[in-house]
Amino acid sequence: MKKYWKKNIGILILALLLGTGSSLCSTGISLVLQEVIDVAVSGKTQLFVKLFIFTIVYILFLCIVNYFSSLVSKYLTEKMLKQYRQDVFRGIISRRPAVYYKETTADYVSAMTNDMKLIEENYISALLSTFELIIMFAAAFGLLIALSPLVTAILVFTLLLMFLIPAGIGHMLEKRQDCVSKQMSVFTGKLKELFSGYEVLKSYNRIENTILRFQDENEKEIHTRFRAARLFALNEGLSDTLSVLSTIAVIFVSAYLVLIGHITMGTLLALVQLSSSFMAPVILLMQNIPKIQSMKSVITRLNQYTECDNTKTEDKGIPAFDHSIEFQHVSFSYSPDTTLLSDITLKLERGKKYAIMGQSGCGKSTLLKLLTGYLDDYKGAILYDGQELQTLNSDRITNLSAVIHQNVYLFHESIRENILLHEEFTEQELVSAIEKSGVAMFLPEKDGGLEYVVGENGGVLSGGQKQRITLARALIRHAPLLILDEGTSAIDQKTAFEIESWLLQNNDITLLTITHNPNADLMMLYDEIYYMENGKLEKQSRTVYTG
Repeated sequence: MKKYWKKNIGILILALLLGTGSSLCSTGISLVLQEVIDVAVSGKTQLFVKLFIFTIVYILFLCIVNYFSSLVSKYLTEKMLKQYRQDVFRGIISRRPAVYYKETTADYVSAMTNDMKLIEENYISALLSTFELIIMFAAAFGLLIALSPLVTAILVFTLLLMFLIPAGIGHMLEKRQDCVSKQMSVFTGKLKELFSGYEVLKSYNRIENTILRFQDENEKEIHTRFRAARLFALNEGLSDTLSVLSTIAVIFVSAYLVLIGHITMGTLLALVQLSSSFMAPVILLMQNIPKIQSMKSVITRLNQYTECDNTKTEDKGIPAFDHSIEFQHVSFSYSPDTTLLSDITLKLERGKKYAIMGQSGCGKSTLLKLLTGYLDDYKGAILYDGQELQTLNSDRITNLSAVIHQNVYLFHESIRENILLHEEFTEQELVSAIEKSGVAMFLPEKDGGLEYVVGENGGVLSGGQKQRITLARALIRHAPLLILDEGTSAIDQKTAFEIESWLLQNNDITLLTITHNPNADLMMLYDEIYYMENGKLEKQSRTVYTG
């Protein structure tokens, strides 16, 4: 978090200056009250009137300083939080796929919402508040010594007792806050899962059971937070008790000093007021310090997200697919015990059509991830126009291919933006893509045409319509390689046949189809057909599909 304080050093200095002014002015109220009481006791009417006017002006000035102090502090907090959240998001979304999928989307959503809220309240705001409290404490301490060393000694003794509390609670609170953060991530994930599975739960009449499951998760989350809240309550309760005891002690000692004539009534009131300005910051500090300490593990976890892959891709070669992509004796495994791909040799030539068949789990998806640069820990060689994949700029590898997945994902935006993905293309390119993909066929029936909002994950569209939008999304980018990864398995046979046959007849497209349910008529149009089983790839003759 240090770099965010440094980034906003100007605003931070202004916030600290205003906070200092606010704290000093608040402490100075006790001296004003001392003068008012002493003048009232002495019966000096004219001086009393002047003090009244001065007090009104002083309070107005204090209000203005407090307002700007609070405003600048909130502005600084919001700006730092925006920057931190931006960096965390960039770090998450920029992760390599192999790293990204080690955690769930619920973990990421929780980090961006729940953890950020904790950072705002228990770290940034708490630290700014702590500075003001220290200034107020120092100012009150100085005035107390000047007015009564005896009263100051009593307060300091009480203070020492109060400092023992956060030292014992802070470490326990850090552990419990970490548990809260983790449990909130689990809770968010369960909520996402239950809401996403609404249709399944409704169709199988599992709503009541789902409510009970949610009740269990809700109870776990509340219980975890309450365990942390109990420590906060203990900390605050002990602090408040000691504060009350110190105030009572100050009043009795000060009253005794008035009785023996050592101080005036005005000084008594000032001492009582200053004792509050002396002890209140300590109480709040005792509450803030454990909060700040408890954020250590949360900040450590968020900082791990901000640490993007530091491998410099700009220094690597620029990939190209003008001639061919080759797999030369490629093997891959996630662990030493399991081999997913074994000695794969494959050559994809520009402009040709290829099909890879095989049952689920045979390694087709892994092969695709290697081809598109999602995975890089392989043995053998993957060559783009003769250049080894690992020597090339990984960010540019994805520009060479467009993948149409089985599970289509559409954003809750217009058809236009689901095709463009907020990238700039000419209107001519857009029109060409929607016509070739078949999107133009159903646009007239949608209100607003291209501006029609498709709903969450395209919920208001048919499977075929969603598939055509993703096809338009791929075509508009003119990627030299188009990959159909079970891309038509979720739609009706007629639409699937139309999409695949059009792609096969397009000479400008290099097509790689991954499927487990091939159409015999379409298979005859492919240049080469491969069959994958148990991580091994074998070429297959097209004559299998004749007759």
